[in-house]
Amino acid sequence: MSAPRQFFIIAGEASGDQLGAALMAGLKAEGACDFQGIGGPLMEAEGLASLFPMDRLSVMGIAEVLPRLPEILRLIRQAADAVVAEKPAALITIDSPDFCLRVAKRARRRLPELRTIHYVAPSVWAWRPGRAAKMARVIDHVLALLPFEPPYMTAAGMPCDFVGH
Repeated sequence: MSAPRQFFIIAGEASGDQLGAALMAGLKAEGACDFQGIGGPLMEAEGLASLFPMDRLSVMGIAEVLPRLPEILRLIRQAADAVVAEKPAALITIDSPDFCLRVAKRARRRLPELRTIHYVAPSVWAWRPGRAAKMARVIDHVLALLPFEPPYMTAAGMPCDFVGH
């Protein structure tokens, strides 16, 4: 029997927890998997050993983020250090790009061979079109919720599959 595939998976909000739990169930159906990372109760029910409670990442808006910035920066470092220590088959980040892409960048700097997958394409078609090009520096593959998103991601240099909700 072969060793289970190791995945480090990060979700920072309830919608990401739902998507992550479904993704984990799908991966497990394909074979033995171990999950480390950050998630909520749904992902934990699928077998995630969460590094810290996901709600520590659930902040929005400058007024909420600024007072917690030192803690958020520490959590980014902590998550990236855990990715490096685990050396997973892949780092899978779900939505929450401000947190997740920083973790991916820090981890990739130390593990250049790390495979990275981002689930939920940022809405670069609506705003911040430069984000896709920045993502391409640290993300190997994107899983998109909307059928018209893949061309935006592939134009920036990232393979992208439409997977729906």
